[in-house]
Amino acid sequence: MIGLTWDAIDFENRTLTVNKTLEFRHAQQFWRAGPPKTQQSYRTIPLTDKAYEILKGIWDNREGRKESPLLSETLEYMDRRTGVTSKLVMRDLVFINWRTGEPAKNSSYDTHLYKLCDEAGINRFCMHALRHTYATRAIESGMQPKVLQKLLGHASIKTTMDRYVHVTTDSLDQAVTQFQLNGVFT
Repeated sequence: MIGLTWDAIDFENRTLTVNKTLEFRHAQQFWRAGPPKTQQSYRTIPLTDKAYEILKGIWDNREGRKESPLLSETLEYMDRRTGVTSKLVMRDLVFINWRTGEPAKNSSYDTHLYKLCDEAGINRFCMHALRHTYATRAIESGMQPKVLQKLLGHASIKTTMDRYVHVTTDSLDQAVTQFQLNGVFT
């Protein structure tokens, strides 16, 4: 999300392409662009209707957003697939901190999520945990494991299924009920 730029969104085909990353290096106090972690991390995924609406809304209102001088920077990095130097134009970032006009930092998402957790009276969790929740719910809803692997950008189905998909008590209960209904456990 941090490194998502407008050129990676195809509104006509309703897709989003993961082809670069961006992170703020707190110790050194600078932004660093780079390629996705692995070859499989490069991917184009279809947008849900809700994701499309959110991104279209941001696109339609981008002219009115606050922009810090930091957005005039262009960062270079080596594209892992081509070996060619690529650029990330900071002004083209989709997600900008609305108060400061600066790129949104990873930590700001977690900080905001912690506040929401506190308000809801639930245990805190980080944004990355939502990838695990998505994976688990996707499998529970019937998504094919190989499709989920592709959407998450994993090189190995083992990573997807062993690290990201978790078995819940509800899914265990549902599985036993399903077997009973099919006459397997009579």
